[in-house]
Amino acid sequence: MALLQRTPGVLLLFIMGGALFGGLLSEALVFFSPTPIIKDAFLNSYHIGITTPVTLDLALITLTLGFTVKINLLILLGILLGVYTYRQL
Repeated sequence: MALLQRTPGVLLLFIMGGALFGGLLSEALVFFSPTPIIKDAFLNSYHIGITTPVTLDLALITLTLGFTVKINLLILLGILLGVYTYRQL
């Protein structure tokens, strides 16, 4: 009997966990990287999303909307690790 069922919510949880693991690993690699070549290869990030927030002022409420997703190689490897772990359930 499996402890976790294969549902889309569990898959999303594994993907987000893998992305978080990859992000933490990339932040740690900044301090412990022996050469700048490794920093350039693994830590070159791309920001996808709305870089400047959109503000909607309705006099009663002010809404500010925006998001940015930071993607680098270690985050992608963490996501792949999360999907692989999910498939092993």
